[in-house]
Amino acid sequence: MNIRYSLGGGALLAAMITGTAGFAEVTSQQVWENWRGYLTSYGYEVTATEDMSGGTLTLSGVTMTMNMPEDSGMVSVTLGDMTFTEQGDGTVAVGLPAEMPVKMHIAPTDGEVADVTVNYGLTGFSMIVSGSEDEMTYAFTGSEMSMKLAELVVDGDVVGNAKAEFSLKNVVGRFETASGDSRTMKEFIRSDGMSYDVGFVDPGGEGSFFMNGSTDSVNMAMSMTIPDGIDMEDMNAALKAGFSIDAAVGLGAGKTEFSLVDGSNTASGNSSSSGSSLKFQMNSDSMAYGIAATDYAISLIGSDIPLPINLSAENAALRMAMPVAKSDTPQDFSMLVKMVGLAPDDMIWSMLDPTGALSHAPATLIVDMAGKANWLFDIMDPEQAEMMADADMPGELHALTLNNLTLSVAGAELTGAGAFTFNNDDLETFDGMPAPDGQVDLKLVGGNGLIDNLISMGMMSEDDAMGARMMMGLFGRPGEGEDTVESTIEVKSNGQIFANGQRLQ
Repeated sequence: MNIRYSLGGGALLAAMITGTAGFAEVTSQQVWENWRGYLTSYGYEVTATEDMSGGTLTLSGVTMTMNMPEDSGMVSVTLGDMTFTEQGDGTVAVGLPAEMPVKMHIAPTDGEVADVTVNYGLTGFSMIVSGSEDEMTYAFTGSEMSMKLAELVVDGDVVGNAKAEFSLKNVVGRFETASGDSRTMKEFIRSDGMSYDVGFVDPGGEGSFFMNGSTDSVNMAMSMTIPDGIDMEDMNAALKAGFSIDAAVGLGAGKTEFSLVDGSNTASGNSSSSGSSLKFQMNSDSMAYGIAATDYAISLIGSDIPLPINLSAENAALRMAMPVAKSDTPQDFSMLVKMVGLAPDDMIWSMLDPTGALSHAPATLIVDMAGKANWLFDIMDPEQAEMMADADMPGELHALTLNNLTLSVAGAELTGAGAFTFNNDDLETFDGMPAPDGQVDLKLVGGNGLIDNLISMGMMSEDDAMGARMMMGLFGRPGEGEDTVESTIEVKSNGQIFANGQRLQ
């Protein structure tokens, strides 16, 4: 997804919801000018007929248009009439229509042309703008905020068998903005619940897809800095000019259901969690994102699935952070993959382990690492990204620390930690790889017991078991406790490799 278009869509929704702006003595005209400036900073062209009467500014025929990236289409929004009414206490009330159509014309160079109309709806909505000319705060509430697909036309044919609906209930929000050389914005939204319902039926009758879901609560916080005069389509230049975004979304308990038909193939399933979160951050130095869920469960069944699949996990998380700009100086990066308490249901275990030879305790996987590296290209520059794809070395790795490696499954547990540095001036000792220097400490508990159980189940041959035990003997040493093997692997920058002090290479 193009970042400029995605952020622009968020700006459009926020602007329609908030009206934005706040000024010294906050007049209705000032609010409108700021509202318009907010949208034009994202690339929208805004037109309207203005009529000032007393302290109320009425706008008629408000339209907003923006070309999509790479001349692939256009977004057009028709708001109808809007009002900005001075309250006599230095604040302005913004009146928005209950329904606002958004029309998108999508015309890719090598695909189908589509015209999409989505209706934004506001029910029981109220918004008051306050503050000063350069800094403003507004508060808004609404019993419901919604989006609904009104029409979909593909290559001139109306598609009447598609639906898409999204709704937030009992919304409370606040928006803060400050103007200067850069426009800074902060947004906070809380909702008592979210629901969505999407579906599509193939006109030829060969397939369909339906998905619906809901969450008990939504909490969102976002801050953004947009320097004046930047082109949001050139994300590389925008970041260098000072653009930044930091967003976090937290969801309460939720559930999702889906079904899919593709000819004779079918699939359906559902998932649930007691809570989940999404975080995203990007600035001139780095980009980071993370997703997490607790008490996650998923069920799948289909024509190509021999039996229903039911899995659950106590918590799961994925986090990554990395630099985004070309640099000669090593920058921080990190990655976390975490799956704790992963458990299939009894039906799966009865097929995999009918005799109960293995431990059925929930499995855990944790990989937590961090390090120092630098890009040799600006990865946000499309031209340099193409060059990077053809380069032998798109970047340089300088240091890598394994904070935590944990794999626990079927009665065995492998843990580890270690750290390495890398010499990027030596690409010969390790055949094109920067020469590493460091060590990793590993510990395996229950490995021999797992091998014995796999042999008894017929899932491992005696020869394979012998080979596995020889490898443990070569790289490991007896540890404290029953069925425990420990190992320290050292790698030297001159090419030497040691296992528990014994040189292997």
